[in-house]
Amino acid sequence: MLVTLMADYWLAEGALAPSGVLVDLMCDFGVSESGSRTLLSRLTKEGRLVVVREGRRTFYCLSEQARVRLASGLRRIADFGHVRREGPDQWTCVGFSVPEQQRALRQQLRKGLSWLGFAPLYDGLWITPRPVARDAAALITKLGIDSASLFEGKIDGIGLGHGNPTDAWDLTVIEGLYREFLDGAEPLLGGLDEVSLDPASALVLRTELVNVWRSFPRIDPDLPLDLLPEDWPRSDAQGVFVRLYDSLAPAAMRRVRGVLDRNAPDYGQHVSAHIIGTRTSTWLD
Repeated sequence: MLVTLMADYWLAEGALAPSGVLVDLMCDFGVSESGSRTLLSRLTKEGRLVVVREGRRTFYCLSEQARVRLASGLRRIADFGHVRREGPDQWTCVGFSVPEQQRALRQQLRKGLSWLGFAPLYDGLWITPRPVARDAAALITKLGIDSASLFEGKIDGIGLGHGNPTDAWDLTVIEGLYREFLDGAEPLLGGLDEVSLDPASALVLRTELVNVWRSFPRIDPDLPLDLLPEDWPRSDAQGVFVRLYDSLAPAAMRRVRGVLDRNAPDYGQHVSAHIIGTRTSTWLD
C-alpha cells in the first residue's frame, strides 16, 4: 500500500513525500505509526525508497529504478484492455533449460518472464502475444542463463488435448478473477458521490482498487479475443476499473493534500494524481 501511495501521488522525478505525511496516510489503512516507520526503513534498505533529510525534517522519494518500473507499470495499466486484439501473426517464445541445482535462478527467470506477460505452454517453453523479444533477451542475459533460445512465430496446436497458445493460461481461473472483480467493483459505481464526500475512504478504496487491478495485465497479457471464450470480461472489468479509479482521484487528492497541509504545506507542489481514462495518463494537481 505504501509503495502504491508513492506511485499514485509522488511518482514525478524528485517528488518528496514528508515522512509524517506517509505515516498519517498509512493510518487510514490501519497501519500503526511504528509499523509505517519500520516499513519505510525496510523499503529504503531494499533500494525502493531514498531518504532525504533537510535539517530536522525527513522525506522519502522513489529510487530511480523503482520510479522507472512503477511508471512503466502505470503505462501498462493505462493501456491494458483498451484494444480488441486479434490473434498475432507471431508469438514471442522463450525455451530454456535450468539445472535443478539452480532452482533459485529458475525462479528468478520465471518471475521475470511472468512480469513480461509470458506463461508456460510447456515446462521449458514460455510464450506471450506481446512483442517483447528484446526485453526477454535482456532478462536472460542479465540472469546469466546458459541454455536458452528466443524465437518468434506462429503457433499451431496439434496435440489431442493441449498445445494451442492460450493453453498456456488457465482461462477458467482468469475469467473467474475478472467476474470476482466485477462483482466487487460494479456496486461501488452507484455510490461514487457518497464515497467522494469522505476523502480518507476514497484514498483507501482507490489504493486497494489499483493494487488488485495491477495483477490483471500479468495474468492476462491482452490475450487475443478471437482465441478466447465469447463474452470475455476483460473490457467490462477494465471500464469499471478506469471509471472508479479516475472518479475517486479528486477526493483522494483532498485527503493527501489535507494531511500535507498539516505537516508540510510548502511541499504541495510535489504531489499529483494521475487519471488514466485518456489511456495516456494525465495528471491532477
